[in-house]
This record gives sequence, structure tokens and C-alpha cells, in this order.
Amino acid sequence: MTCLAPSKAFNIAGLQTSVISVPNEALRKRVNRGINTDEVAEPNSFAIQATEAAFNEAGQWLDELNEYLAKNRAYLIEQVTTAFPKIKIVPAKATYLAWLDCSAISQNTTALCAFIRQKTGLILSDGDIFGGNGKLFIRWNYACPLEVLVDGVERFKKAVKEYKEQ
Repeated sequence: MTCLAPSKAFNIAGLQTSVISVPNEALRKRVNRGINTDEVAEPNSFAIQATEAAFNEAGQWLDELNEYLAKNRAYLIEQVTTAFPKIKIVPAKATYLAWLDCSAISQNTTALCAFIRQKTGLILSDGDIFGGNGKLFIRWNYACPLEVLVDGVERFKKAVKEYKEQ
């Protein structure tokens, strides 16, 4: 059984669509019964056409998007690690979210993120909600226009410098 969705890669999460491929007929019947019991298998008017278009016709667009995101990630890494060598960025694994290990700056990224937001208006996700040692990390979504990322990085650098000085 394989489950997949075009939502994040093709930016169509609002259509709430996914695909389940179940080669085994007996298992397929059980899956069909399960997803139809609560009526979760009722796509909206655009879902099927958008999913087909995404999977069949948007390969080049996705390749270009991935190149753009790779450049954004490289910019983020270069800027943050140059300004703050003690902040480490976890290697990416098929995502447009960067995990910044801020343990050298703060043992509480909830407080750090609140400070950054209060000082600059930049909203970043603290890792505490993810459990474990997440409280030492900030999650940064870099799937945005480069100009927005540049602005965010400058705000981040300003706020972290202030945070370290207090």
C-alpha cells in the first residue's frame, strides 16, 4: 500500500486530496470500506483534476521549484552560520523547513522566538512543540520569495544579536 498527496509539493493543500494505491485486492476492499465509513473519500470539485495535473504535467515546475528552494536554503545557511557560527543547521531531508540548533544561543527557543517576534515581527516556530530536545531548535520555513527570506534573515540576525547581549 502506498499513500501520497500532491498537497505540499504542488502547493494545493487546500484541496485536501491524496491518493492511496493498494495492489492487494483484499486489502484494497478493507481500505475502501475504512475511508468511506466516515466519508473522507469525497474530493471537492477541483481535487481530482488538480491532482492529475500536478502528477502528470507539473514535473518541470516542481524541478524549478526545488532548485529555487535549494538556493533559498543555501542562502539561509550561509547567512545564519556566518553571523552565528555556533548555530548549526540540520541537513535537509526532502523538506523546505530548516532546523536551526540554537542550543549555543538559548536553552529555550520558545523564549527566543518570542523575543525575535517582539523585537522584529519575524515569526519562527520554536521546536518545543515537537518534543524531545526540540526546545533547542527553531524551525524555519524557507519556501518563500527570496526577498522575503532576505528580510527575515536580516531581522533574525538583528534580534539574535540583541538577545545575546541581554
